[in-house]
Amino acid sequence: MSLNRRAFLAAAGGAALVLSGCGVPIPGIPGAPGPSPGGPTPRTPEATPTPTATGTPTASPTPTASPTPAPSLVGDTRNAWAFVPLDAPGEIVVEGEVPSQRAWSTSKLLVVAAFLAEALDGDPDRASATQRRQMIRSFTESDMESVIALGNAIPGGKQAGMSKVLRSIGDSETSVPGRLEGTMIWSVRQQVAFLVALSAGRVVSPGASRFMLEEMRPIESQSWGLGSVGATAYKGGWLRANTETRQMGILNGHAVAIITSGVGPAEVQSDGDSAHVRQMNRLAEQLHERLRQPR
Repeated sequence: MSLNRRAFLAAAGGAALVLSGCGVPIPGIPGAPGPSPGGPTPRTPEATPTPTATGTPTASPTPTASPTPAPSLVGDTRNAWAFVPLDAPGEIVVEGEVPSQRAWSTSKLLVVAAFLAEALDGDPDRASATQRRQMIRSFTESDMESVIALGNAIPGGKQAGMSKVLRSIGDSETSVPGRLEGTMIWSVRQQVAFLVALSAGRVVSPGASRFMLEEMRPIESQSWGLGSVGATAYKGGWLRANTETRQMGILNGHAVAIITSGVGPAEVQSDGDSAHVRQMNRLAEQLHERLRQPR
């Protein structure tokens, strides 16, 4: 064998060894690996993991606080109130009941109105200085001597004069007694109707109505109840610890009246009688809250 042939065979054998490591067949060279039956086994591609959809976390809803129910006297048998918007007098609301609704000193409003109508022809400017002072003290101090003097000065008597005032504004329900007018039954419904008429200038005359509203400002010692929540005009009535205490007035654009039948302790007032101040403050605060609610 020539040197050239030996070199060729040696080179061919080395190449076969190198290429067989890759599994590639070499034709014409003995011992070179051939293709495996059926060809090479294809590589199965690895499955790409499918991402799990997690989504955007849903925030838990913030609990909504339940609205505080509006104060109400429905079903109450010891307290009552009535109220009506001055700009919608047909929307009167009456809640609660009491055994009796005696007027007590709220009747002084009717005595003064009757005096203005019958003695002064509806014009407060015609009153003497003494008469004017008596009317004002009847409102601000609930002064009994003043209201007695005015009642005695009503031509035709105070019963007829007070009844005439009530009938003139459409109240055919309230009956004025011949004496002790404070004992008459004047319902909270009829009291707010009176206040609506007063605000509209229909009690006696526009001038008389205006005068009354301007002077319905109790002194500080009697400024509890409606006065404690900002009423612009109001008058109260009371007597003893076991009787009614009540008020009527103008509050937050409404004609209002509240009454309690002997609930809570009673406090002696400047006139010597007793009023349920604590309970009236409570009722006034509840009513004030009620009137702040949407209609």
